[in-house]
Order: sequence, then structure tokens, then C-alpha cells
Amino acid sequence: MKVAVIGGTGKMGRALAKQLSRNNRVVIGSRDPARARDAAQVIPGVEGADYAGASDGAEAAVFAIPYPALMLAVPLRKALSGKLVVSAVNPMRFKGGFFEPALEEGSAAEELAGLLPESRLATGFNHIPWSILDAEEVVPVDVLVAADSEPTFEAAAELVRSIPNLRPLNAGPLSQARGVEAITPLLLNLARLNVTGSLATKFVSGGARRR
Repeated sequence: MKVAVIGGTGKMGRALAKQLSRNNRVVIGSRDPARARDAAQVIPGVEGADYAGASDGAEAAVFAIPYPALMLAVPLRKALSGKLVVSAVNPMRFKGGFFEPALEEGSAAEELAGLLPESRLATGFNHIPWSILDAEEVVPVDVLVAADSEPTFEAAAELVRSIPNLRPLNAGPLSQARGVEAITPLLLNLARLNVTGSLATKFVSGGARRR
């Protein structure tokens, strides 16, 4: 699959590009194509372009941009029409010594769906720290995927599985994206309070319930 990483010059974007490139063709997208090409040079097989250039030929796009930059998706509406778009955007603020969700209602993923109404939106990679993705081998992590249709979930899950040791879990429709995004500030607070270093999610099952 050819994947555009929108915001691929940031720490999270570069780490995602590194891992996704193991089993996909990856194009890093940036507002500054020169920066995108520089970032791509250090990852074998990865290309760099501006946002539009990265989106045009891609089959899927992962948004790893800061929440305040979300409106940069608007010019990509046509290029991403009909394509899978995965939002790794987490609206957060730091208040009273703690990270917390920045939105009073809704989610970044739902806002992105409104900006790209002809794309197939899902959440993904929201609560994996860039430092974990930047490792040579990612530790086993669960990735919550919220999407409004089974085909969109399956497409996003396939992209998640293309990174070794990542397990996609169905988090329900896109209306559940708010809860998915809220996990990130919780993990950041836990890491700070308990001095653990970067934390990610791994859900443990007690076994299937008998009916």
C-alpha cells in the first residue's frame, strides 16, 4: 500500500514513516517539501513531498499533525477522496500540572471527517509514543481503531498490522474517537506521576466469557 504520512517531519510522523515503510511505500508530506525530502533521506525507500504531492498518489494517509493545524487538510479533500484517512491527532492542553483533552465535545477525528467528507476516516496510532515507534523493533502494543463502517475498520486494521507487533482493536464507530484520543493525556500523566518513561496500551484478556 502507498501511504502518505501527513506531518511526517515531526517526531511522531518520522517514527510512523519508519515503521510503515517496512511493509508499505511511504511518502512523507510536509508544508515544506525540502524538509520532507530531508526527513525521507534517512529512511530507506521513503520519499518526501508537500502535502498535495504526498496525497495525490497515495492509497491511504495518516495524519500526524498538531491539532491546531487540522485545517491544512482542506486543500487535500479532492486528492484524498475515497481513500482511507487515519487520524493520529490528539487535541491536548496542559492545565494545572496535568495534560487533559482540549476539546469540550467531539474529537479531532470527527472534525477531520467533516473536513474530508469523501474520505474514509478512522482513528489509529493515537496512543503510541513516538519514542516507542522509533525503536528498531516495536514492543507489542494495542491500537484502538474507531471507524463508521466495517470495511473502513478493516482497511485501517490492515495498515496497523503492517507494523510488526501492533494489534488493532475495534473501538466502535467514529463517535468513540473522543475516548480514544483521551487515552493519550492519561498515559502522559501516568508516565509523569510514576516516572515510568513512555507508556503505551496493551489490553489483557481474561478469556472469552461463556454464554
